[in-house]
Amino acid sequence: MIPVLLFFLLVAATTAQTTSTNSSKSPPDILFIVPDRSTPYPNGLHNGILTSAYNYDADYSVEVIDYGNYDQAKSFAVLNAAIDTPTEQQPKVYCIWPMDVESKRLAGKLFETHRVPIVQINQLPDDWELDHLVGYAGPKDAERAGNAGIMMGDAMKERGVENAKVIALGYPASYGGYPLSIEAFRNSIDPSIDIVKEIPLAPPDLRQSAYIEIVNLIDNNMEFNGLYAMDDAILLGAYEALNDRGRVYVKGGNDGPDAVTLVGTVCNGARELLENGKQYGTTIQAPFLEATLAFDQAMEYIETGKLNETIRFTPNPIARGDSWDGMVVDFLGKAYAADSLCTWNQYHERINGLMDTFDTQNACDWVDCLFIPEGLFIAGYAMVGINYLLILVGSILLFIHRKKKIILLAQPFFLSLILLGSAVDTTSIIFMSRDSRNYTRRELDNGCAAFVWLLTLGQMLTTATLVAKIYRVKRVTSQMRPGATNIAKKTKVTTKDVAGFIVGGLLIDIVILAVWFGTAPFKWTTQVTSQDFNGIILQAVGQCSSEGSNAWVYPMVIVILHLLLLVYANVLAYQTRAFHIISDSKMAAVCVFNSIQLLNIATIIVAMSGDNVSIAYIIKACYAFLNNFGVIALMILPKLYQCYYNKGDDGHSRLATTVVQPSHQAGYISGLGNVSHIDRATLCNNRASVSDSEANASPPPSRRPTESDIPEENEVE
Repeated sequence: MIPVLLFFLLVAATTAQTTSTNSSKSPPDILFIVPDRSTPYPNGLHNGILTSAYNYDADYSVEVIDYGNYDQAKSFAVLNAAIDTPTEQQPKVYCIWPMDVESKRLAGKLFETHRVPIVQINQLPDDWELDHLVGYAGPKDAERAGNAGIMMGDAMKERGVENAKVIALGYPASYGGYPLSIEAFRNSIDPSIDIVKEIPLAPPDLRQSAYIEIVNLIDNNMEFNGLYAMDDAILLGAYEALNDRGRVYVKGGNDGPDAVTLVGTVCNGARELLENGKQYGTTIQAPFLEATLAFDQAMEYIETGKLNETIRFTPNPIARGDSWDGMVVDFLGKAYAADSLCTWNQYHERINGLMDTFDTQNACDWVDCLFIPEGLFIAGYAMVGINYLLILVGSILLFIHRKKKIILLAQPFFLSLILLGSAVDTTSIIFMSRDSRNYTRRELDNGCAAFVWLLTLGQMLTTATLVAKIYRVKRVTSQMRPGATNIAKKTKVTTKDVAGFIVGGLLIDIVILAVWFGTAPFKWTTQVTSQDFNGIILQAVGQCSSEGSNAWVYPMVIVILHLLLLVYANVLAYQTRAFHIISDSKMAAVCVFNSIQLLNIATIIVAMSGDNVSIAYIIKACYAFLNNFGVIALMILPKLYQCYYNKGDDGHSRLATTVVQPSHQAGYISGLGNVSHIDRATLCNNRASVSDSEANASPPPSRRPTESDIPEENEVE
């Protein structure tokens, strides 16, 4: 127990000693409450405070408390702590840089609570502050803005621009110096110059806000020849946006009518712009001198109890690109090189840019984008031309030879639908051959929608027509299979009987597409592929896509549906293989198998292509081209070829008899012999029919076929 008691007594004694030491510590004579050194401008202020304290002969104590890099919460905490400090522990003078209006109110509360005089730094005092605070040390906003207006007028005269249009970018509207600066700029600028837009920027990142504002102005085709920024740091954001579009004016370099002359103030940007002629001019503003002036006012008040001048400004002279390096500024009896007073960086380092593709109408105007080579688009149009030529020639020849027996047997209505579906499908290549280089956002969105609808419905029309065509023959020949015990009755299957495949397939696709576009529209989007450590987009790619995590479900359902239909078409072709002369099952099987392969390969490669839009385009265009080219080449061109060379009616003179086969020879068609061994010409001249009454009858006498033996265009019996 005794050691524990001794420990607590020791702790209590130490605490009492510490408290006594703290309470006896003398408060500083001058207390600065300012931002920290993390940015150039406040860093210059800190240097001025230290230099002034060192150079002043009197033995006064100085303390600096910072509130971070313009951290509002820390600013409030520091000011509230000062308010809570007992009056006897208060300094003789406060020198405060209030970061915003709320901080100003706390500074006012500090004065009312303890009546300690306050010298306000940098931020212009309002009416209440002018009546209560002891002094102000900082730049004169109206003077520097007026000098900027003078420089803008001179710059436009040197360029020879008449009736120039100028943009003004400023601090947030809540900043007290904003209205003073804008008014001074208006009053000093040449009357012939039109200020077309005055923009107070949104905090906290004014430089990035300036970049986005210029992006919006250019996107909206705003015409302007000059730009004034209340701060060179703000000007850097605007410069980066203009430079991205090649619109920064440089005398003897980029001096076209669309080039923009840059005029700033405060000299806290990049000296390189002045050196290279990319910035016409700025004004000298020195936080070092602000600290020197505030310290001088504080010492004057401590020594005399008053100030002869409560409002004192630091100088803001004009510095043009061709004169800044030789400038000297006189202040408080000393001469300073202008370059040493400015807080600019020697070189420009980009830290602003497009960070979100939604900040502009077309991100590819501002960042590097991956585009499909123009040569591939030309190849795509060539594919369209080839298929269009085949479809046009095929349609004309199909109409001319529509009464030929080979065409009638092949069912010209279905052949016409195949050509129509191929035309619709092929047209999708035109709409997928677009990007933001030549089309607006709205045109690209419409193109994305047209591409999907045309490709989907065109393929469905072609595939469903093939299915309907083969299924119709299957229905007719369903009771003529080898191994059947009877010969089937005459069967009549019209086009309407199988139209459900076509109409139903199209309706299902339309419903899926409607739900897809209603919930996750397939439209043009620009996706980021690369960013730097600041979040600036370095590279992007534009392509058609849908937003939403489940958007992939809709195209996958369409692919599966079409794949199942193709497989069913292949099954039908196999089932009617014994009657391939009627059903074209051999050619249909090859055609459908080709489509299945193309669909599977295209789906897999496009899914794996990622951001490589060139590969994705090649695969999609080749799929649309080859799929339709194959259908036309296999299902239509061979028939038209025979008709073109007058072979569409061959075999009419070589057929002399109609033979009725017995029931044990199932798989035969009356008058044609074994289906698997007769030629197409023989088939073109005979009606594929059989009846129960003929099943066991003796062969009738031969007769010459008539026109009634040829199937009608829209029916197969």
